[in-house]
Amino acid sequence: MAALAIAGTFATAANAQDYTFRMAIISSENSVYYEDMAKPFADLVDQLTDGRVKIEILPAGTVGSVLKLHEAVQDGLIDMAQTTPIFLGTADVVNAMIASFPTGLGVDSYLPWLYSAGGLELWQEHRREKMGMHALVSALGPSEFFAHANVPIRNGDDLQGKKFRTLGNWAAIVQENYGAVPTVVAGSEIYGMLEKGGIDMAEYSIPSENQKIGFQEVAKYIIYPGIQAPAWAFETVMLSETWDELPDDIKAKMELAAEINTHRSLRVMTVRDLDTMEELSKGGNEFVRLDDAFMADAMEKSRAWALRNAEEAKAKGDDLPMRVATSIFEFQDHWRKNAGYLVLDTPK
Repeated sequence: MAALAIAGTFATAANAQDYTFRMAIISSENSVYYEDMAKPFADLVDQLTDGRVKIEILPAGTVGSVLKLHEAVQDGLIDMAQTTPIFLGTADVVNAMIASFPTGLGVDSYLPWLYSAGGLELWQEHRREKMGMHALVSALGPSEFFAHANVPIRNGDDLQGKKFRTLGNWAAIVQENYGAVPTVVAGSEIYGMLEKGGIDMAEYSIPSENQKIGFQEVAKYIIYPGIQAPAWAFETVMLSETWDELPDDIKAKMELAAEINTHRSLRVMTVRDLDTMEELSKGGNEFVRLDDAFMADAMEKSRAWALRNAEEAKAKGDDLPMRVATSIFEFQDHWRKNAGYLVLDTPK
């Protein structure tokens, strides 16, 4: 099987390499997706398995479109991919909710939901039943900026008619409810389009990654908080049969590597983003905070979008989207109602 390149299975050396996987990622080596997510995960797998599992990372451009890495795994072109469910689109609403959802679980509540309230189990159930794959959640990113914009944005009225580089569920929600004009372009095209006025605003990634690309150079306004991506997870996927054929001890160590990397990636990116915010605050950009009333309205409309799509799926005999939506929204409400005792350093 292509997914299992077995070398030295019968070797007696403690560090014998048993399995080699080729894992494609969505970006180049000079990005947060490689430096904080893919490379540390591969290193952890190597370390925890005592060298029995090696992961070869294939940067963007190696295997077709970065938007279709799930398909590349299914077609046997690669063994694994570390990518985001958002790239799968909104036809299956689970993919539009499970890793990140507008106004959904934030950096404080996402990990408890994922690991202790059934989130990971729902994620893996979907991958196996719907796509014939096994998923390891292997990275978590902090909140993104809402947008880099050429005009100040504070509420839904300000979005009317704006050409907004966004994608996935948020594109559908802002178009349907706020009259924005979603414009889907590759990340590499955003800088030029902002500079030339081809788009009015763009959301892409976390503060440090956006700063590295230089969006602050071509758009005066930085809009926050990033309610379209309060927290966002990446998965490492492989075919179900690839996973099932692995020894139990290897599975356990890869699961541990994924969980450790998920926690570490969030911490590392958050600390870097804090430094970035300090730098940007001394620059020539103007920070604009979204209105509280708009954020509350966006939550109502985002949930309505998800529940409508989940109801449509349920009417066709698929109850998994509704179970995912219910799990996320009930846990978020539970968190907001009962987490007031927690001491948080973030200002109101």
